[in-house]
Amino acid sequence: MLALAGLAGASMAILAAVPGRHQAARPSEPAPPGAAPTFRAEQIAADFGIGYAVTTGDVNGDGRTDVVAINATDLVWFEAPSWQKHVILTGATPRDNVCLALHDVDRDGRLDVALGASWQPTNTTSGGTLHWVRQGAPGAAWELHAIAEEPTLHRIRWADVDGDKTQELVVTPLHGRNTKGPEWQGPGARVLVFRPPANPAKEPWASEVADDTLHILHNFLPANLDADAADELLTASREGVNILQRRLGKGEAGWSRTLIGEGSPGEIKLGRVGGRRLIATVEPWHGKSVVVYAEQPGIWARTVIESEITGGHALGWADFDGDGSDELAVGWRDQKPGVAVYTVDREGALKSKVMIDEGGMAAEDLVVADLNGDKRPEIIASGRATRNVKIYWNESRPAGR
Repeated sequence: MLALAGLAGASMAILAAVPGRHQAARPSEPAPPGAAPTFRAEQIAADFGIGYAVTTGDVNGDGRTDVVAINATDLVWFEAPSWQKHVILTGATPRDNVCLALHDVDRDGRLDVALGASWQPTNTTSGGTLHWVRQGAPGAAWELHAIAEEPTLHRIRWADVDGDKTQELVVTPLHGRNTKGPEWQGPGARVLVFRPPANPAKEPWASEVADDTLHILHNFLPANLDADAADELLTASREGVNILQRRLGKGEAGWSRTLIGEGSPGEIKLGRVGGRRLIATVEPWHGKSVVVYAEQPGIWARTVIESEITGGHALGWADFDGDGSDELAVGWRDQKPGVAVYTVDREGALKSKVMIDEGGMAAEDLVVADLNGDKRPEIIASGRATRNVKIYWNESRPAGR
């Protein structure tokens, strides 16, 4: 059994929505110490299409954190601090783009993009393309390279699964091959691990199957959960919350799967509150409940903190108010969509909920990151029905200041 150690919660704030496309962040007076975190919305893209995924990274190497996003046909980045939109690719991949993950694949000092496309959620026999989008010299066009195909390819993330200090690309489809809805019985989704070769543009990427037993595998998260150097994979599927771990002992091979959460989650993120690790999920996939699992030996303690959202599709933990514990950002996309921040205690019990966007963001995805270097993490979200990208600027004053 995996030996686990401990990660993120506290209170949150009301947000005044400030539209304004490509508008730089304006300084403002922070909230007084001890107040609930305060956010200000800035819309950096409208009419963007379905914002399938959003992430952050320093794309141009200027030391600032930029925003990278995809819609069905385009891969773009928004340059900090003006949030000018730059199109990396348009119409170059099979429609729809569905997931992305940033990493310097060829180790040339420039950030590249792994991109999943040809999103066909009910086609379990074909489609699902995986690409490497290479950033060349400044001013040069980005290069598109094919890696592999896997039907219903849905989520990709970089992780060091074998502890060798290099990143592998972990790929998960939504469904197993040749399965059919609505039950999707039969083979499980193949969790694939790809290793970039010495010449990733010309050589094939070696891969291995980490697991093929999970169904409706909507999302996963790499995390180093124990004392070794390797990342484990936390999975959210019909089979509950599971940990996939690569066996690292001498002479050992393969992977193990350990159940730690009983439910049927679709989203998953890891945080820490009061020194205790907590997992947040949306249940079921595209569901109405937000569930928190508190770390303990064996099956983690399960608490439902929300049961009234519609189409939950995005989560992110961060210490928004600077009190040393994380709070949970949640986004949903259906009916009256929204983004809210929940505070829980170290047992996973709800303390407070604060809406930061009501109706202005049908969250398909969100990420948390400090965009301006003030040590106050922001929330960045991309929308489905609202077809926009927003930054929620954290204007709280850290606790004790």
